[in-house]
Amino acid sequence: MLLTDGEDLYNIVLNAPIGICILNADTLVAEIVNGKFLEVAGKPYDAIFGKFYWDAFAEARTHYESALAGVILSGEPYYANEVELMLIRHGEEEIVFVTFVYAPIKDKLGQVIKVAVWVLENTKQVAEKKEQEAEKLTFKKERDRLERYFMQAPVGICILQGPELIYELTNTAYDHMLLDRKLLGRPIFEALPELVDSPIQQMLLKTYYDGTPCEMNEVLIPVSAFEGGPTKDRYFSFSFQARRDENDVIDGVVNIVFEVTGLIQIQQELLDAREYSEQQKRVYETITSNTPDLMYVFDLNCRFTYANSALLSMWGKTWENAIGKSLLENGYEPWHAEMHEREIATITKTRQSIRGEVSFPHASLGRRIYDYILIPVLNQDGEVEAVAGTTRDITERKVWEDTLAQSAEKLQAINEELEASNEEQAASNEELNAINEELEQLNKELLEAKQKIEEGEVALRLAVSAANFGTWFLHSVTREFITDTRLKQLFGYFPEEHLSFENALAQVREDYRDYVSAKLEYAIYHNGNYDVTFPVIGYHDQELRWLRCIGNLKADTSGTFSTFTGVVMDITEQHLAANNVEQAEEGLRLAIESGELAIWYLDQKLGTIIASPRFNEMFGLRSDENVPFDAVIAQILPEYRQMVEDAVAATFATGANFNVEYAVTGFHDGKLRWVRSVGKYVQNTKNGNYIAGVMADITEQKTDDIRKSDFIGMVSHELKTPLTSLNAYLQLLQQKLKSSNEKFAINALDQSVKQVRKMTTMINGFLNISRLESGKIHIDLQHFDIAELAAETVAETKLMVTTHNIILKPIAPTFVNADRDKIGQVINNLISNAVKYSKPDTLIEVSCITDGQEMCVSVTDEGIGIRAEDINQLFERYYRVESTKYISGFGIGLYLCAEIIKRHEGRIWVESEPEKGSTFYFSLPIVKSTTLDTD
Repeated sequence: MLLTDGEDLYNIVLNAPIGICILNADTLVAEIVNGKFLEVAGKPYDAIFGKFYWDAFAEARTHYESALAGVILSGEPYYANEVELMLIRHGEEEIVFVTFVYAPIKDKLGQVIKVAVWVLENTKQVAEKKEQEAEKLTFKKERDRLERYFMQAPVGICILQGPELIYELTNTAYDHMLLDRKLLGRPIFEALPELVDSPIQQMLLKTYYDGTPCEMNEVLIPVSAFEGGPTKDRYFSFSFQARRDENDVIDGVVNIVFEVTGLIQIQQELLDAREYSEQQKRVYETITSNTPDLMYVFDLNCRFTYANSALLSMWGKTWENAIGKSLLENGYEPWHAEMHEREIATITKTRQSIRGEVSFPHASLGRRIYDYILIPVLNQDGEVEAVAGTTRDITERKVWEDTLAQSAEKLQAINEELEASNEEQAASNEELNAINEELEQLNKELLEAKQKIEEGEVALRLAVSAANFGTWFLHSVTREFITDTRLKQLFGYFPEEHLSFENALAQVREDYRDYVSAKLEYAIYHNGNYDVTFPVIGYHDQELRWLRCIGNLKADTSGTFSTFTGVVMDITEQHLAANNVEQAEEGLRLAIESGELAIWYLDQKLGTIIASPRFNEMFGLRSDENVPFDAVIAQILPEYRQMVEDAVAATFATGANFNVEYAVTGFHDGKLRWVRSVGKYVQNTKNGNYIAGVMADITEQKTDDIRKSDFIGMVSHELKTPLTSLNAYLQLLQQKLKSSNEKFAINALDQSVKQVRKMTTMINGFLNISRLESGKIHIDLQHFDIAELAAETVAETKLMVTTHNIILKPIAPTFVNADRDKIGQVINNLISNAVKYSKPDTLIEVSCITDGQEMCVSVTDEGIGIRAEDINQLFERYYRVESTKYISGFGIGLYLCAEIIKRHEGRIWVESEPEKGSTFYFSLPIVKSTTLDTD
């Protein structure tokens, strides 16, 4: 847009609906500023009107000064649409988006006499536009992520699009359920005509049209194996969820389905197996309950773990108030209880059976006499884990035997007198033989009882508890499942809850369930051991645990069934730790491979180096060559060799990290390479200490740095001569204009001289960097008082800087042996930085202290401060702190200071906090004697 200077320009500008500022084309002084322009600028009227434009907008000068100058020279406008700009508004830095135009205003001759700056702020609109774009992108990414998840899911998933419910996406699991059918691009009721007029059709349409999510479980659907073929009853579970687009409008249905036909069959089989198991259990209980003998089992703590109905009847008790109780608690007299306890202890020690007779009261028959036998129950290791007993009531037989004994005594006394009694005695002998046969039959029955008790041998091992192991028993035929409290806890059950085998299997994570079940079935039917690791989800606590289950199968002597016993242990921590180690090792391997890094180990005791093939490649060696440490050192360029050896020695001596850059010559190829080697000291008292490290090839980076330094040095030399001449001409012009009233010209010359000085300082800095890196910088050591140098530097700075309060704290005479000019350059640079990065009218304090060995100069400001993460890189070449990019500079001043101090064997550092200011320090060794030759 072109404007011409005229009478109405002033009124047009002031009443314009957008920001306008009119500048003088020669001086760039603002002549007219309207209110809208001030709103966008965020500055007071007096800060812009009548001021040099770039003084008011110094923060934007580096970006648009050349554009404004181009408008004045060419007469063509400059447009900038929705550009991001940092402005200082209302005293604070602020990022805004603006659209502006530099429009030339010409006189009648077509000469540009003024420039109109049109500006409109778009910050809010740009932010809204970005937010909308981000929302759309997020929506798209989320939809894409869900589709990727669908394709990998272990259950069948499909996406049906539009009112026709056309297949848009099916995952592998879904396709597997409907083999030999073409699905994608077809309506679902065309591809699956079996669903027409079914409840599934009604649910799908309801979900699509009103967004209602639906779910159906274990639905019987006749489905053909292939399209058009005969149908077969199959069971499925479904869920339907409406899919919405970015405008929240339903555009399809997400269907999640998994076939449960096999599960339904397994459930029926489990019901049949459970019914058979209950039948077998009733048979077993019938056998043990109807015998007149008393049958029971003790644990090693002399507590009853089993008692048959005959024994419970004798006690007059029920199972609930008798099992788990001691002998005394079940009514045994103390002497009787102590006797059995001693016998149980003896059996546990000797593993030998004990038989005896005892008399004790019956609940209803009074005192009776019993014959009993106690038999050890051994585990698979041959250790006694319980004691089984069988007791028979022999009261009548005992009374008969006592009577018989009395008769024998009488017969013996009258033997001579009653010879006729011999026949009666013979009959008595026959009766005694019959009794012996009865005793033999009793022994046989006891052995049979022992075999029956052995069936419960594995179940009785529940009495043996390990600290954190769960124990279990499984009957191969009935699938009776007995567990302890710890095993229930591992599967997320409460101690008092019943845990069946089916319940336990249901808590195994779905992807491992079939595997665990198959391993168990294989072990049962092939008489094998069972050892499997799997994850479970706790029933109540929903906690993920990794378990290891170990079991052993033992066949019953009858051959009709087997018993499975085992333990379960929690290995969650070990499993997760192993996974973490594998992931960390894989990440390290990928990092080394992608970075083309070499790995090396240097043994302190043996002085040998073990390295990867990449290490050999960097030193120009073949990958299969063994490389002694001396051979490695020999390939390093002589000027770096001692530095590397010193660094290695320092690492072994102090444990400091090893970090060195140096050049090497390839052994076979003679190629020059630059490498950076980083290592860490490792103490190993058993096998010897060593340094472990990695090495990177930085040849390309180093070559670029050398080229850059050479270029900077060459350009700086070329610029220095014309810049010196320009500075002289400007100073001559200043002398001639001292008596002139041309304020603008004088001001412009002052600004020009300042800019030339800045450029001279910058070029000198580049030249110094070039000299430093080429090793040509010269340190001219002198004996001087640094207190005097600090005072001179502060005085010179005060002449140039009037915006800050610079104070030199009193310093005692302190003599050093150093290059006076270069140390002065360091002090001047630190003070200049303090001025540059702190607000006007703030305090800058320079001080110097000594501790007898070295002196320390410090420069403290009240500026913007430095973040902790930037401090370590602050003295690197060309480094600029991110938050100060709008302040001019190239990041070379502090680098030069650090290199100068380093060459004086001194130290340089900084202490700072953001918004609280900074203190820069450097130290130098002091000269012991301050006596000077005054002759």
